[in-house]
Amino acid sequence: MKAMDLKLSELVDFEEGRLNLHGRRMVLHDMHAFAQLRKDLIEMVGMDSARRVLTRYGYYWGQEDAAAMKRLFEWERLEDLIMAGPRMHTIQGVVKASVQSLEIDEAAGRFFMEVNWRGSGEAEEHLIELGKSAAPVCWMMVGYASGFASFCMNHEIFFLEQKCAGQGDAICTAVGRDRDSWGSELKSVLPFF
Repeated sequence: MKAMDLKLSELVDFEEGRLNLHGRRMVLHDMHAFAQLRKDLIEMVGMDSARRVLTRYGYYWGQEDAAAMKRLFEWERLEDLIMAGPRMHTIQGVVKASVQSLEIDEAAGRFFMEVNWRGSGEAEEHLIELGKSAAPVCWMMVGYASGFASFCMNHEIFFLEQKCAGQGDAICTAVGRDRDSWGSELKSVLPFF
């Protein structure tokens, strides 16, 4: 199986009152409503706590999607399974993801991935509800990518957003690395995971 072979119409069973991803219940929701939830979280608990909640939500979502992909399909290589994460982000309508680079040394536990995110719904809604940010805001997407890759690699992988449309960049970009490869750069963001 290759990631580009994944198609929403073949993954999701649309029946009245229920959407299923091969037996795993899914729910469609409006991004504007989620933007209001994000705004309320920030106003109630502060930026850092809201970021932590949304990053962890994304992380769990990514892990669940990775587990489903691993359970449902035969993947030729580990790289193909990992590429299913950005593909799922795209077909679920979250963002148009394109992988720029992927390097895996499974034996050494090393991982590097660079991904571009175009049309981030998360950045778009942050801009609408809260305006331009001084820092990257695609917290759920970073969490999702981290959770998906961590599940596939069977050890901790962390994505950090380098550029973000929510802070005025043309597109969002993120880099994922294994914990050891990040070194001290990871220390300040670990509490969000």
